[in-house]
Amino acid sequence: MKFTKIALAAAMTVAAGTASAETFFYDNSVTVLYGESYKGIESDQAVVTFEHFSANSWGDIFVFGDRLMSTGDENQDQTETYIEVSPRFKVSSFDGGIVKNLYVATTWEMSEFNDDLLAGIGTDFNIPGFQNLSVNAYRRFNDDGDNNYQTTTVWGVPFAIAGQNFKFDGFWDWATATSTKEASSNFTYQLKWDAAQALGTEKQVYVGIEHATWDGKFGAPGLKENVVSALVKVHF
Repeated sequence: MKFTKIALAAAMTVAAGTASAETFFYDNSVTVLYGESYKGIESDQAVVTFEHFSANSWGDIFVFGDRLMSTGDENQDQTETYIEVSPRFKVSSFDGGIVKNLYVATTWEMSEFNDDLLAGIGTDFNIPGFQNLSVNAYRRFNDDGDNNYQTTTVWGVPFAIAGQNFKFDGFWDWATATSTKEASSNFTYQLKWDAAQALGTEKQVYVGIEHATWDGKFGAPGLKENVVSALVKVHF
């Protein structure tokens, strides 16, 4: 079953609801990455990513789109667009303690190859030193095979050194095996310096690296990826 129409309809519904809801926080950014030694695609690759996050009275939504462009041989260049739409609908909030919010968590993954739907529960945590820490547990309804399970952990830790602002953030996706795919673990983090002060800009302008380690990429047996990419990320 193709989930594209469902995903787009849900995204438009959420967008319409957001228009009439109270927005507590929102952020947009564009990131440019360049790395080598990618697996399962052309080895050298540039990625342009748009991201949106907003926290609202009904919950929150994270949307990103990747445009992946290989930089290999001219006759073998590859391009791909990958999109995720991840609204979470708030069920409960807690004052004090470690757990901050409880959500119904959903994600739609869309590409030229398949469209998958994820649904489950999500939590936000109050942890000293963390700007954000959330864990979502999903049932994956896969377009191209058996269904399985996935957990997604997302974190952000700002810190300062010698008066300069830095950030360590990232995610960890872990998905169980199916009858045709092996278990997959994608641990990706960014370590970056905020150049906004040096540039005199109001919004963050990050320069740094992204490090991705992916075991069982795409669920393919033995396909491992370990890539360090140069990064520039501009918020607006």
